[in-house]
Amino acid sequence: MELPQGISRIMEVSEKSSADDLDRAGAALATAKNQIREAIQDLTGPQMEAIIKKLENGEPLTQEEKDYVRSWIIGDAEGYTRVENHLQAWLQEFRALQNAVKSYEGQEVTVQNLVNLHAILEDAVRVAANIEGFLEKKERIERFEKAIQEIDREGAPFIVNILKGQLQSEEI
Repeated sequence: MELPQGISRIMEVSEKSSADDLDRAGAALATAKNQIREAIQDLTGPQMEAIIKKLENGEPLTQEEKDYVRSWIIGDAEGYTRVENHLQAWLQEFRALQNAVKSYEGQEVTVQNLVNLHAILEDAVRVAANIEGFLEKKERIERFEKAIQEIDREGAPFIVNILKGQLQSEEI
């Protein structure tokens, strides 16, 4: 199996690119991302089926088996938080936007002030979404780490359902 080719070409954009160009690039990148997830599932599917049987039978998992479960349930989040390196810049930008908003507090209500404040808030919404996405993945990892350490007869069916759902989506 080979890693998908041509993904970086999809990402070739410039100041002259249109919103439609980026929309098409985003759709192609989402397709590539899904293909990669499916490739991971193809490579580890047989092991996962055996792990599901062990969980259904109440058998303990080895560390290697827990790592397979980890890769299926939070592998995407772990990968993202490992390679994402903009969090500090986003936090700094968000604080700068907070200060910009604060500078408008108490100012006269004019159309220009409202337009400017609207633009600042639009940017703040974008940055907040970036920060929220990163933190959501980080929190998901933390919840998984706690759950996988305490996997028992009560928690196993929940994990089994997630894993079976991913196996079935792979077969569709």
